[in-house]
Amino acid sequence: VMIKETKNYLERLCYYFMLLCISLNSPAMYAAEDEIAAGRVVAVSGQVSAISSSGDTRSLRRGRELFEGDTIVTQPAAFAQIRMTDSAIVSLKESTRFEIVSYSFSDGQDTNNDVINMRLIEGGFRTITGAIGTQNRDAYNVETEFSNIGIRGTDHEAVIDGILYVGVYNGATNLENSGGELPLGLR
Repeated sequence: VMIKETKNYLERLCYYFMLLCISLNSPAMYAAEDEIAAGRVVAVSGQVSAISSSGDTRSLRRGRELFEGDTIVTQPAAFAQIRMTDSAIVSLKESTRFEIVSYSFSDGQDTNNDVINMRLIEGGFRTITGAIGTQNRDAYNVETEFSNIGIRGTDHEAVIDGILYVGVYNGATNLENSGGELPLGLR
């Protein structure tokens, strides 16, 4: 009887160990590890979070990675600064929702596939373009509900406050919507 109970106990133990191993070896864990970061938070103040494309929310702090599909949310009296992998800098103002729609950077190996497409949902940002905007201006785009913003190698800003405000500090931007195009800055 004792041998049979010990054998049952060991079988259950092996079964639970096998379940543990399977759960720790899930494909979902490897998918997250294989995801390539689009950028990294370099500064944050106040409550700032990222919502992944799957709906998971995580609090952001300095050093945290951001990925394609993330929506960054800054609360009132908060801001965040992000360095993209192509060395672009994106500063997000308070009360902002900003999405990294698509991002791919090959680090100079094959610039034809490089792309940075972001969406300003609300609030505001300022950015200095990096390698993607410098090497292939057409690969850079910021969407808003009012227009798409393309660049010509630049330091620019956009704020939504009932309407879209755009400022160009260096270089040029091109606003485009169904009403036409509006070039801003120096060409």
